[in-house]
Amino acid sequence: MNRSPLLDNVETPPSLVEVAFQAIKAGIMSHRLEPGAIYSEQALARELGISKTPVHEALVDLAAKGFVEILPRRGLRVMVLTEKRIRDLFEFRRPLELAVIWRVTEELTDQAVEHLKGVLDRVAGTHNPVDFQKYDRRFHRYLASLTENHYLISALDNIWDLCDWVGARILAYDGGFGLAVQEHVDIYEHLNRRDAQGASEALVRHLKSTEARFLTELTASAAGPEAGAGED
Repeated sequence: MNRSPLLDNVETPPSLVEVAFQAIKAGIMSHRLEPGAIYSEQALARELGISKTPVHEALVDLAAKGFVEILPRRGLRVMVLTEKRIRDLFEFRRPLELAVIWRVTEELTDQAVEHLKGVLDRVAGTHNPVDFQKYDRRFHRYLASLTENHYLISALDNIWDLCDWVGARILAYDGGFGLAVQEHVDIYEHLNRRDAQGASEALVRHLKSTEARFLTELTASAAGPEAGAGED
């Protein structure tokens, strides 16, 4: 006779490297670690209460993803998102997300479409930039997950991280939420009709609009606080 287990399985706790990676990335994305600023590994390790070794390994991973630049014998510099980097980012992002659309649209199940509608309802129902980004990313990532292509999903996860880095500030501008919501509605409506061509065109419009808002925010930030109406 099969016996019920006496104890629940214990989830493996994250390694110190993963803890350091997530903490430093969160500091970068929240701008507590400022773009262009230089920090020492020792200072970060002291802040986190762990040794330098896992911090160094985490920084190597963050450097590979484009968040920091490691400076030998000096520490690290938080990368600055320049106009060229933003344009390069979207040049790389567009074909990947288009590949997702063409791969999944015709095979979408009613259940998948219903799930997307639920995520979209959450996108439309929030006026908090952090929550908006969370549900926006969930919308795009769910579509990517339907491809079951690990390489494609991993590449897009990294791109979305970099986009989230500046995305919350864009939404502070008047109309930021409304425009972004409508762009997602347009994509969804074509997906609901299993219209891959229409969904692709709506996605391109959305990504071009997002890129333009990123560049506008970059220009406003460079000009100083007085130019960034609506900024915190």
